[in-house]
Amino acid sequence: MTDHKSVFRAYLHAFNTGDLEAFDDLVTEDYRNHDPLHPDPEPGPAGLKPIVSELRAQAPDLRFEEVHLIVEDDLLAAHLLVHGFGEAPVRQIQIERFAGDRIAEHWRATGSGA
Repeated sequence: MTDHKSVFRAYLHAFNTGDLEAFDDLVTEDYRNHDPLHPDPEPGPAGLKPIVSELRAQAPDLRFEEVHLIVEDDLLAAHLLVHGFGEAPVRQIQIERFAGDRIAEHWRATGSGA
């Protein structure tokens, strides 16, 4: 069985460092990003990479900090602190659906400060 936590941590590391090429190995070709700020992006890494670039341009010190990860079957729930968009971090919940050893779908909800 795939270690979904390790894959997700590599996904966060790619966000944190801006390593766009890493997403080629971390998400499926038909990956869907259900992000209300970026409605209907292109599927797969090609749709994710511009979003990551945009976020890192808005917040060069962007960093996702893991608080809790919960895995059940093909789903991973993440409680994160997002740093870089102000003085205080904000809380975020992410849900990732896996297909094999890659992330196939992503949902998120971002709240107020930590």
